[in-house]
Amino acid sequence: MTNKLPPQASASAQVDAHPGSALDAAITAARLASPVIVGPHGARHIIVPDGFRIEAAHDPYALPPHIIATAVVVDQRSSLSAYVNRFSDDRSILIADYDAGSIKAVLDWHFDNEMVDGASLDPQPRGHTCTLALRPSEEFKRWAEMENTFHGQAEFAAFLEENAVDVIDPEPAVLIEISRDLEGTQGVTFKSSTRLENGDRSFVYETETRARGDIKVPREFVLSIPLYEGEQPVPLRCAFRWRINGGHLQMGFVWRRVEYQRRATFAEIAFAAAEETGRPVFFGRDL
Repeated sequence: MTNKLPPQASASAQVDAHPGSALDAAITAARLASPVIVGPHGARHIIVPDGFRIEAAHDPYALPPHIIATAVVVDQRSSLSAYVNRFSDDRSILIADYDAGSIKAVLDWHFDNEMVDGASLDPQPRGHTCTLALRPSEEFKRWAEMENTFHGQAEFAAFLEENAVDVIDPEPAVLIEISRDLEGTQGVTFKSSTRLENGDRSFVYETETRARGDIKVPREFVLSIPLYEGEQPVPLRCAFRWRINGGHLQMGFVWRRVEYQRRATFAEIAFAAAEETGRPVFFGRDL
């Protein structure tokens, strides 16, 4: 005996068996799963199930179209000032972060209470920024690599002679003479050191033939080098350090209050950028 389906069930089975029905169902499910479409500048549209029409979704709190540029990083203050002067308006501010060694210009910051004449302060996008990432100068990096460590006579003498041009006190010729004296006394036995009346040190040595001599080294010296790339030189005080180990003289130097100079120089750069751009500067962090 053969079972026959009702006419309505037969027609439904034929529709369901159509090859395109499964695809149509999948497309419909996808449209309903993600009904919101986000376009340029955050414009939002919604897919309406009735015929799957696309209608604009109006957000009363949405920001108007704006520039988004958060990855602009420059290496020198002049570049930061030029960029800010090109794109800034009354909203723009500078944020100087000493710990990060950076000065960020936020060009689309919020309006202040004077600009809106007592009205409500509407939020701004804060998406257009330019950051000055301060980099140590080549001269500072050279001296910093040698600082706070002891070095043998030959190594330290070669370094002093090569970089004596950075020294302003004493005269560079004095440091060159010291470097040559150190170079010429390799292999001798150093006995002791004596502090002179002016605070300098005199290192006494003895040769194999028992001839005695000494090397006079100043207590400290002063550099004139830029701390940051693209900036003007500043004075940095350095103190000589020494030790006699098994008859061998080792020398080095340490900074004197260099951190205070770095902070002062950073503040000068930030205030100079504010003056060049006419924008206010705030010291802190934009978290």
